Amino acid sequence: MEPFRFSSLHEYLDCAFKDNPNPSWDEIKNAKKEYWKIYYKHYRREKRIKRKEFSLGFYPKQLQLIQQKRGDKSVSQFLYDAVNRQLTSQEAPPVDTEVFREVHQQLRTLINLMEESLDNEASDAHEEILERIELLEESFVQLLNP
Repeated sequence: MEPFRFSSLHEYLDCAFKDNPNPSWDEIKNAKKEYWKIYYKHYRREKRIKRKEFSLGFYPKQLQLIQQKRGDKSVSQFLYDAVNRQLTSQEAPPVDTEVFREVHQQLRTLINLMEESLDNEASDAHEEILERIELLEESFVQLLNP
């Protein structure tokens, strides 16, 4: 990270007009514009090095939820707070156990169907599918009952 070459606008103007002791107002005005261009270019470059920025896109339904939940905060401040809260939180995100229970029930139904299918015709592929579904079902039981 390199420091900015000039400590002030006046130092820049002194360097810019060292060969011209009596510049016109237009020359001074253009030199000031050039200084601020150089300064902000340096500032933005240093900021990009120090701080990574991301662009986020949201669907209309997500935007509606953000508008509803942000309260009196700006959208940016609300998103910063939401990300910071997630990063600093030690607890797991809330899980909808009803959805897990429903998926677990559907897995049990699939297992029963596979077992009936195996009773009618035995197949290695069917047995492997049944084993995989049963492993998935055990994972759901562990999620529901930690």
